[in-house]
Amino acid sequence: MADWLSLFAVYRTVVIRDDEIVQGVLHPELGPDHPVVRAALERWEGTHFVYPTEDGTEVTLVRPVAERPRERWWIHYLLGLTTFVTTTAAGAYFAGRQPFVLAFLPGPLAIPYPVGLAPADFLPGLSFSVPLLVVLLGHELGHYLVARRHGMNVSPPFFIPAPHWINLIGTFGAFIRLRSAVVNRIVLLDVGAAGPLVSFGLSVPVAAVGLALTRPLPPLVDGEAARYAIRFGNQLIWLGDSILFGFLDRVFAGEGGFLLLHPLAFAGWIGLFVTALNLFPLAQLDGGHILYALLGHRQRYLGAAFLAALLALGFFWWGWWLWAALILFLGKGRVRHPSVFDPEVPVVGVRRLWGWACVAIFILTFVAIPMRL
Repeated sequence: MADWLSLFAVYRTVVIRDDEIVQGVLHPELGPDHPVVRAALERWEGTHFVYPTEDGTEVTLVRPVAERPRERWWIHYLLGLTTFVTTTAAGAYFAGRQPFVLAFLPGPLAIPYPVGLAPADFLPGLSFSVPLLVVLLGHELGHYLVARRHGMNVSPPFFIPAPHWINLIGTFGAFIRLRSAVVNRIVLLDVGAAGPLVSFGLSVPVAAVGLALTRPLPPLVDGEAARYAIRFGNQLIWLGDSILFGFLDRVFAGEGGFLLLHPLAFAGWIGLFVTALNLFPLAQLDGGHILYALLGHRQRYLGAAFLAALLALGFFWWGWWLWAALILFLGKGRVRHPSVFDPEVPVVGVRRLWGWACVAIFILTFVAIPMRL
């Protein structure tokens, strides 16, 4: 730090969680490209941000001041393996197989529980579980790797398994934990946008190949609720359409009354749907991160308008009410994004383009009425 005192005037030094953050302004005779400044930045044992302001060249230095906790990798592996089993079982049911022998608890709810296995019936489920888990893992690794690149303390992905009789796809997704403070909107945008960009990039080819493998069927006698359907046991579930999925349908699928989606196509549909869910412009979802990074506190107005629209859509699909309640619970009743440490750092150049690209991805992948029975 002694070197820096001769290069810039420090006006704030704080420790947040396990990171020290130092801010100051370079002396007027120095610039960010000065050899001495560049050498000092290279020696800094953390990350740094340099940007022009009306008062001079602002410098923000960030470095860890405490040892990072050891990860309990066995938890991540166990959750990942369990989710692999539950999603593969769900995929097997979509393929018309019965991987579990089920019994039911007595009582009005008749809760099922497994009492036996049919290992051969698991294999068809791999065409659903493997691409789905690749998309979910890719999404979280996008967040994880970019956060690590910014020197942040972040956990590996946690998968959330679920029996298919609770959640028909066999999982409630995955998440990571950020243990470091978000320094500015640049970091927020980089970390927030990385996940949706990766999951979008993975979901598109999965959906395209899956649609190419899907064979169109003649119209049903009693009519159709939508163009796409999946079969879960004896139940036909109709799926809604997004702009992008409809485009992929026209390019890769044939003409016909409706499409009983191949498990690979359904995995792609889920990947695009989950990407859209994460891009909701609310609270601390990825979309909230991105819009706050782009618009600052104006994000709260778009968030409130979107929440109102989501509640209205709940009259057509009640799942939106459940999703809105969950978002408000996690956001402690707020739709606005909390402020970052230094909200004045501007997001410019290519980063803004990536941010608005995520907004476009949300528009392309959003499904107003996702499912009908």
